[in-house]
Amino acid sequence: GVMEMIEKLIHEAQDLVKESQSGENTAQAAYEQLIADTKASVEALQKEITSKEAAKSDAHKDKLSAESDLKDTIKELEGLNKYNSGLHAECDYLLNNFDLRQQKRGEEIEALQQAKQILDGASLN
Repeated sequence: GVMEMIEKLIHEAQDLVKESQSGENTAQAAYEQLIADTKASVEALQKEITSKEAAKSDAHKDKLSAESDLKDTIKELEGLNKYNSGLHAECDYLLNNFDLRQQKRGEEIEALQQAKQILDGASLN
């Protein structure tokens, strides 16, 4: 009777303790794994942040360099445009006055030929 009940209660209590210890061990192992996974995840994310910050810094440097190059190129283009305008004006002057200059050159040649004839003793008629 009573002894058997007490023994049964003792066995049930022992089974319950074993079951509780097993559950606690499983929960502890799961908790430790979660902590390890979380730590690894945090470390990976910190490395990623560091990497992205370095990439951002490099990109910023590249941007500043590109902006500087752009400014230099714009200045160079402006200078070339001024030079081109000057050449264009000079060429326009030469083209616009070509016929007049040809005429003046012809007159100069004729005057030189007349001077040569005078020096050679020929008379002008």
